[in-house]
Amino acid sequence: MGKKWVTAFAAAPREARMGTEGAVGRTVRLETVINLTGDAIRLRLGNLYGETPMRIGGISVWNGRNNAEITFSGIASLKLAPGHTIQSDEVYLPVHAGDRLQVLIYFPAGAPAPHSASGVWQVVYSQPGDYTLQPDFLEDPAAQPQQDFPVGHPLPALMDIELLSDEKARAIACFGDSITEMRLWTDPLEAQVRETMKETALLNLGIGGNRLLLPTGGKFAEMMGELFGMSGLKRMQWDLLEKSGIDTVILALGVNDVSQPGSGEFCPPVDERCTLETFAAGVSRTVLTLRKAGIRVIGCTITPFGGMPGCCEETLELRREINAWLKRRTAAGELDGLIDFASAVADPQDPDRMLPEYDSGDHLHPSKLGGEKMAAMIQL
Repeated sequence: MGKKWVTAFAAAPREARMGTEGAVGRTVRLETVINLTGDAIRLRLGNLYGETPMRIGGISVWNGRNNAEITFSGIASLKLAPGHTIQSDEVYLPVHAGDRLQVLIYFPAGAPAPHSASGVWQVVYSQPGDYTLQPDFLEDPAAQPQQDFPVGHPLPALMDIELLSDEKARAIACFGDSITEMRLWTDPLEAQVRETMKETALLNLGIGGNRLLLPTGGKFAEMMGELFGMSGLKRMQWDLLEKSGIDTVILALGVNDVSQPGSGEFCPPVDERCTLETFAAGVSRTVLTLRKAGIRVIGCTITPFGGMPGCCEETLELRREINAWLKRRTAAGELDGLIDFASAVADPQDPDRMLPEYDSGDHLHPSKLGGEKMAAMIQL
């Protein structure tokens, strides 16, 4: 049987002007369970948002039995120019589905903090020093980045882990916003995938605040740069098309295109709100691009957000129009399937709002129970 590279883990980078300072002079450890089997591994790292070269002093990957040193053209250290990504050399390291991988990255003292990072991963920071050969190092609580929700921390630099796997191996990418990134529905879906779909990796490529059509806007962009990431249309190049082994994308963007503009002091202005026509064109362009690459696209209806700050009848009606369009275009074959997230969590008495038990309380993000309900709607 032939072999191919398949993405076993992925994280979507966005600009992190704050939250990664503690990585400098320390070792950062990511732990993640892999659902693929392979005998060689390689990593991709990025400095997409950095204004200066990013320095890395060393990287090792541990599979619970052995470790491998990651190199770049045979060199263990790295200096990566702003705006660039790099793929490591491949290295022999047998991995079995169900293994817990640890990736340890040392960021040398005296270097600028990495500005490209993705959030809400199980990441810990060491005491000062290079601990890449000590996977069980104790974390330094004082160095841990602070988050408003206790689901993880920014992961600097690392974009993906690829395994050299059998031909049957595959990856499914969840391409979304905060509802995806916070793992509200992807965690229960991943448990289902691990149980029923061997040699299938589920990739979380969500970015909080992300929009399909436009990048970060408003005062958020002025203060924090691309905190919400580039538009889905632009970032799909490195988050989807440049990754190996993805055969299906779950497209879960849209709620921020509709609800974000005009919803608060720091958000984009109302004139950045999408229309049915502009959003439909964006979805169609995404589907066409991905299908040309041989990737199936499953759409998702936009979940209710009635009651959130800035919500108005115009945005509620726009959500209804987009969801109706998604259903029509799926029936016509433009999408390879549609997950009706909206009906999963909507209040039957007021479909523009989430049912209270499915609402986290902010009227935008589902609760844990709501995320489980959403995941139950998915048939892969």
